[in-house]
Amino acid sequence: MLKCISKLVLCSLTIFAVNVSLFAQNNDSNSLSNIGLFPKQESPELYTFKISGEYRFLGSYVGLDQPYGYNLENTIFIGDDSQLPLLTLRFSGRPSPKTSWGFDLFTYQFLDGNVMPTYGFHVLEIDRPSVYDPINGNRLAGSLGIQLGINFYGSIDTKFGSYLIKAGGIHWESISDLTLASFKGYNRFSLFERAPWDPLASTAERRYFDFYKLGNISQDSRWGEKPFTGLVIEGSNMPGGLSANILVGKTDLNGGFSFIPNLAYGGQLKKELKSGSHFALNTFNNLTYTDSTNNTRLGFNLATFETGFQVKRFNIHLESGIGRYISNTGPYDWGEALQLKIRTPKIKDVFDLQLQVFRISPKVINNNSVFINSAIVEQSSNNLPAGVAGSTQSLFPFASSMVPLGMMTNNREGFNINTELNLKRLKLSLGIGSARELKAIGSFISYGHPVNSLTRSRFWRWNFPSNVGPYERYNVIYRDVYELVELYDDIQIKYFNNIEFQAKYHPRIFNSKLYAFILSRASTVQNFQSILPEFSTLSYIRQYSNELELFFALEKI
Repeated sequence: MLKCISKLVLCSLTIFAVNVSLFAQNNDSNSLSNIGLFPKQESPELYTFKISGEYRFLGSYVGLDQPYGYNLENTIFIGDDSQLPLLTLRFSGRPSPKTSWGFDLFTYQFLDGNVMPTYGFHVLEIDRPSVYDPINGNRLAGSLGIQLGINFYGSIDTKFGSYLIKAGGIHWESISDLTLASFKGYNRFSLFERAPWDPLASTAERRYFDFYKLGNISQDSRWGEKPFTGLVIEGSNMPGGLSANILVGKTDLNGGFSFIPNLAYGGQLKKELKSGSHFALNTFNNLTYTDSTNNTRLGFNLATFETGFQVKRFNIHLESGIGRYISNTGPYDWGEALQLKIRTPKIKDVFDLQLQVFRISPKVINNNSVFINSAIVEQSSNNLPAGVAGSTQSLFPFASSMVPLGMMTNNREGFNINTELNLKRLKLSLGIGSARELKAIGSFISYGHPVNSLTRSRFWRWNFPSNVGPYERYNVIYRDVYELVELYDDIQIKYFNNIEFQAKYHPRIFNSKLYAFILSRASTVQNFQSILPEFSTLSYIRQYSNELELFFALEKI
């Protein structure tokens, strides 16, 4: 059994930020102010160069029993053991008003326990490169590398529209929920599960106040987006009121260097109406060859129509389309994908209702979207085992997954209802979901751990193993673990139910420095239909969790 698990603490220390403005030398030889090696006047052609960075370290206290493969009593660890970059330096520049560039340098702990080669061996000062001959000699920081590549940005304005061009590096992009996007949920999560090291506001207390008042946390540009490397062209103010987005490159699921063709591509053509409504055509596709002769291929195609409009103050958003999986293992036909969202107007400025209805065929595959694959065992583009850099084993489906409220999987249809109630100092949020499989495909069910998911993933410090922990059911992935359970029942259609409840209270006592948050979840899966979770022993799996958090600001910092 688990004796004691503390929260992991990942601290971030901003070490410096430098902003340098360099000016091109003025060639006016008649100007006395330009006598000397450096210009004495500012040139109108401004070149901005910026450097910033931070250092992160991980601290944890763990007590584990034998079922987890260890016998650790009161273990305290503070050091460079994180799945995020440790020392990060950011460089960026703007050579002209329409062009900019940037890249990140970082030192990384590869989680293999081999610390010295990771950061570089000790180098005597006499053996280090000199400023006069920087190429020769033994360099320091042998593992200093480019984290996300070098990003280039450029823009151009024409009478046919304005165009932004991005190339190289990593760009954070999204098209639509069914094509390219990351799951955001309904802002029901613990502050310490959702990246507690993210940048704060002007004061530390502001983070907690915004979570109480607005229901979310200020996130960076990556929130809800997917990483994409390659060429991105964004067009706006185009003829006919159109806008466009074209992407050609790779996502995190098919990245890396290979001489074998491996490509992701897609885009959007969107029309905005004066009424505030819009409609769009979206597509996202992947094509990967697994052999050098380009005979064995795998991938997917997905195309959708999307629209958003208002009917008597009801906000309606619809996305519907078709998709298919591409593989040499057999012919895969096209299947349907649909998501409908309806939000009511505020009722007496106290609460509203949000309805989500979805249906995604088992034939539709796209792991770059907000739904995951639970229907088709995908082929692997390599034979590397799970946990090894470059392996695609962890991208395989997790069987019939129990997912958070609002998240979708293929081979499933269902609905979710959400509401938020604002009672002055008390704010309540409730969500109910019900879904069913379209086809009875497998006898496996997987589920994650909504509490301490990051902590559990770090029990195994140096790798990402499978079939470990109690009953050998834990499978470790990035910042999370999931368990896989096999049913000894006949293969039947499975039904899934969720309830999520959250309360946030900010009383006026103690000079309004107290914040109280509670988050409760209940999820079940069974072989019969139910509107609410089935709490009896008839369920295959029942999962409950409760999190209570109290925050008190001693003073402003």
